[in-house]
Amino acid sequence: MISARMTAIAAQLRRFGRNRDGASAIEFAFLLPLMLLLLAGLVDLGQGLTVRRKISQIASTTSEIIAMQSNWNDASVTTILAGVKSILEPYVSGDLAIVLCVVEIDKKGSATVNWSAAYGTTALAAGQASSVDIPKELREEGVQMVVTRVRYKLDTMFSGLFESFTGGGAYEYDQHFFIRPRNGNTITLG
Repeated sequence: MISARMTAIAAQLRRFGRNRDGASAIEFAFLLPLMLLLLAGLVDLGQGLTVRRKISQIASTTSEIIAMQSNWNDASVTTILAGVKSILEPYVSGDLAIVLCVVEIDKKGSATVNWSAAYGTTALAAGQASSVDIPKELREEGVQMVVTRVRYKLDTMFSGLFESFTGGGAYEYDQHFFIRPRNGNTITLG
C-alpha cells in the first residue's frame, strides 16, 4: 500500500514537473516590476524633454521680442517677462528664473550690462559683466546684444525614485539665447 501510494505521488510529481502551464505567469511576475520601472522612466524622461523645449522657447521668445524694438519702458518689459512664463504651462512656474540683459560690447570685446530686467530673481546691475559668456564671433563693437538666461528646476513624480539609481534627482535647466537688435544697434530702456 505504501509503495502504491509512493508510486502515485511520484507520478504526480513527474506530471507537475513536465507541466508548463504556469511558467508564463511566473515569468510575467518577475518582469512586471522591470517593465513598470521602464515605463516610469520613459514618462519621466518625456516630461524632462518637454520642459527643456519650453525653457529654450522662453529664452528665444523673450530675446526675439526685445530685439524687435529699439526703445522699451519698464512696464512693457515687466509685462513681457510675466507673459513668457505662460509658455511653461501646465508646469509650475515657481522655480522659474528669467534674466534679460542688453549688453554693450566695447573695443576689447568685453560685454557689460547696459540694462537688465528679471522675473523670479534679481536683475543684473548696469556696468556689471555679462553673466553669460557671449561667443567671440557674435561680439561686434558698438552693437548691443540681447541676452536672455532662463533657469528652472523640475521635480517629477519619479525624481526621488530615480535619484537612488542615477545619483541625481530633479532636472535642472540653464538655457540662454543671444540676438542682435533688429532695428539699429542699440536698445534703450526708459
